[in-house]
Amino acid sequence: MRVNDLFLAIMVLIGAAALAVAACALPPIPGQNYGAEVFPLAVAGGLLLCGLLLGAQAIRAGAGPLFALGWAREKAALARAAAPIAAVLAYVVLAPRIGFIPAATLLLLPLLLMLKTRAVVAVPVAVATALVTYYAFSHGLRVPLPRGVIEALL
Repeated sequence: MRVNDLFLAIMVLIGAAALAVAACALPPIPGQNYGAEVFPLAVAGGLLLCGLLLGAQAIRAGAGPLFALGWAREKAALARAAAPIAAVLAYVVLAPRIGFIPAATLLLLPLLLMLKTRAVVAVPVAVATALVTYYAFSHGLRVPLPRGVIEALL
């Protein structure tokens, strides 16, 4: 469904508010000047700014209908809309079994190919994205990610 930018802006602002509320509920880290809420609050602030800019631009351009459903008659469009949701669900099932890096690579590759990225480009991009994301979260941010055979070697 194609959605009016004003509606999207409102959804982004609601998401930013929900993230800020959830972040403020995080417990403080003993001995630190800042707590676990800093990064989520920064993201919420960025979302707030994006929502405000998107809303202002939509109002300036003149708001049209909230939803346009004509695209939903195309089977390919429905598949493209369902693919990211299916990828998230597949990640939830696969990652604990095979680890983050293989799961992320296996899920990014079909999404990139669906966007008509050439395979010679999609494969290295999927692998590199999975590796960079793994290192950023596991080593940089100390977020525990599902470990598999590949992660045990790193």
